[in-house]
Amino acid sequence: MTFKSGLNVLRASNSRGKTQSLQAVVYALGLESMFGPNAGTSLGSAFTTQISYGDPERTVAVESSWCAVELENENGIITAQRAVRNSRVQPNLVRVWRGPAITGDPSVLRREEYFVRESGSAKNPRGFHRFLTEYLGWQLPTVPRYTGGEALLYPEVVFPFLYADQRSWGSAGPRPVTQFQLREPTRRAAEFLLGFAGPETAAQRYRLEDKIKKLRSEWGSKLAAVEATASAAGGRVVGMPELPAGARSRSGSRPTHPTATGEARLQVLVDEAWVSDAEVLRALQEAATPVPAPQVADVGQETIRERLSEQEMELTRLSTTARIVEQNLTLNERQVAILDSRITALTDEKIKNQDIKTLLRLGASSDVLDLNDADCPTCHQPLSNVEAGHVGPVLDVDATISLLSSQIRTFEEMRRQAQEAAAESRVSYRAIQRAVDTCRTEIKALQADLVVPEEFPSSGDIAKRVAAEVRLAEFTRVRENVQDLLAEMQELANSIFEVRSELSDLPNVTPQEDNRRRDVLQRVVREQLTDFGFSSYGANLVSIDEETLRPEREGLNLDTDASASDVVRTKIAYLNGIREVAHSLRTQHPGFLLLDEPRQHELDEDHFRATLRRLARCSEVGDQVIATSAASVSALATMLGSAQANVIDVGSQRLIRPVARQDPMDY
Repeated sequence: MTFKSGLNVLRASNSRGKTQSLQAVVYALGLESMFGPNAGTSLGSAFTTQISYGDPERTVAVESSWCAVELENENGIITAQRAVRNSRVQPNLVRVWRGPAITGDPSVLRREEYFVRESGSAKNPRGFHRFLTEYLGWQLPTVPRYTGGEALLYPEVVFPFLYADQRSWGSAGPRPVTQFQLREPTRRAAEFLLGFAGPETAAQRYRLEDKIKKLRSEWGSKLAAVEATASAAGGRVVGMPELPAGARSRSGSRPTHPTATGEARLQVLVDEAWVSDAEVLRALQEAATPVPAPQVADVGQETIRERLSEQEMELTRLSTTARIVEQNLTLNERQVAILDSRITALTDEKIKNQDIKTLLRLGASSDVLDLNDADCPTCHQPLSNVEAGHVGPVLDVDATISLLSSQIRTFEEMRRQAQEAAAESRVSYRAIQRAVDTCRTEIKALQADLVVPEEFPSSGDIAKRVAAEVRLAEFTRVRENVQDLLAEMQELANSIFEVRSELSDLPNVTPQEDNRRRDVLQRVVREQLTDFGFSSYGANLVSIDEETLRPEREGLNLDTDASASDVVRTKIAYLNGIREVAHSLRTQHPGFLLLDEPRQHELDEDHFRATLRRLARCSEVGDQVIATSAASVSALATMLGSAQANVIDVGSQRLIRPVARQDPMDY
């Protein structure tokens, strides 16, 4: 069948194949995913399993079937064909001719093969939907996904604005396509067809926020690496924020300058005091200065014993300190665990009270306030044997939730402080353990000096210098690693500051041109609703929602509040209104619209006449509208009146039937 420019009406009796004809167009273009992720072919049994025909009627199995559609626009003519049932060719293979393969001779045309409904079909060079969008002249935008990242606004998301299938007339808006996990897919498709500028700003905002999120994650990894590197050397880094300026997802004001990591300082625990890295470096350099080791006789046995005694006392002190620090660490970790448990209990209690608040708001009886638990919610002790008199006024549900929220915040702050104390105790313990190891090494060397001949070099001095050299080399590496990490973090801080500045410079409001286009669409929809006999309430009460870009009546659900026939009127007015507005605004709307049985729910004949005549005006701008109808030829002629339309009458015979001849497009 051939559809011309302007209004086309495919007329046939019910169950003759009108819907299957439009579904075949959708299938040939690989767009059946618009009906859902598990839509299958979207074609009936006459294409897939068995076909009934003839008089008397007989049924035979389908051995082979295919669909093909020939398209023409300013980019020329193409023909796309997909197998429905074939023993050799899979359905997701699309054959494309660069020319009229249906109305012409396919053997003289160049044929190419593409894939569809496979990963990459909208992006890859051999993906059919990439080919189709290029043919239509579409520059599909990338939109955010719920799972993170961005994805193309797939053609299946746009096509419900171009095709109202027979099962979608129960909603005034287009069929939602949600399986691609895109955020607000219906709105994004409407914005695309109406040529809104705001979505690009929204997409840019999302990209920048996603970039900050990734940079923030990198910052956290670098900060953990800095802390681990410093901790391994018995040190810590102070002056480093948990997040740099501008990194928080809900930054209130724009930061004036990036975080300076150069202000961070490396400190090492020495004799129970935190000393700067410069002081530690100087002390180690002095201790590691190469000098000839004195002989045991030069040092003297008495001096060696004194030094040994001092080191043993130092070891005792360090061991005692280590035990104290370890106890503090254990207590802090236990405190964190206790606070975690307490926060969990308070959170559960808060949820219970929120549930009670919800029940009361919904009209539940006051019985929901009765405590079924026989234990105290604070200490969890049984209350069965407790006698209590009048306890005075008690908090209501709202006050209880407020109190619990306050307690949760308090305990979370206590937990944060306990975690910080535990982290510092952990670093201190490692530093003390390192000092203990060094002290034990010197003790062993001094003990050896007491038993070796006096002409031997002093092992104590050698051990002390060697330990200092090892410690110097190790500390130098740690210091350099920390400085390198801080330099990398400075780059991250600068990047986050720049991205946050770009984000702050983006406009926070929808461009005025977008508002104007929405107002134009709203006016066109209201105008059509008046012509189509919308009567559930005043047509001027129907508006285009600013958030969803769907038709609505403020405060009500139009799909359920309006009559079924008025929902149909609204859907026609909305989809056709987008087509009309898109043409006047020169957007990327392809200029065609498919409406399967738009006379749903016994739409009044006068109103359907107004609908057809409005749709017929598409010929004035070179657009194409295809509608199906079961009305008689004479009734259609009366309703169309002077309006020009191409009526394709297929009568009462089934459209889909076996043919004896071979088609040149057969596989």
